Amino acid sequence: MKEKLYKKEIRLTIVFSVLLLLMGHSASIFVLFPSLQQGTLWGFPIQYILPILLGWFGIAAVCLVMTIMCNKFDDEMEEYVNSLPPVTETDTDTLIQ
Repeated sequence: MKEKLYKKEIRLTIVFSVLLLLMGHSASIFVLFPSLQQGTLWGFPIQYILPILLGWFGIAAVCLVMTIMCNKFDDEMEEYVNSLPPVTETDTDTLIQ
């Protein structure tokens, strides 16, 4: 169970790090693919408005989902810790030696 929780924590960290990087650096898409710079969205050039919208609302949405997922993960971790047998004084003496 412990290893499963650690793997889940690493997976959550990597996925949300990548999502935040993609949202925050969405302007790089237009540098890599200049042909996408054609067109407008709500009267604004797409290469300007899309990074602004993804930067504000995209990061906000990713952070909201990340908060929900991390809270669920914290609940799972707390449930696991509570399921462990209590540590007694003799157990800690054995660990120190």
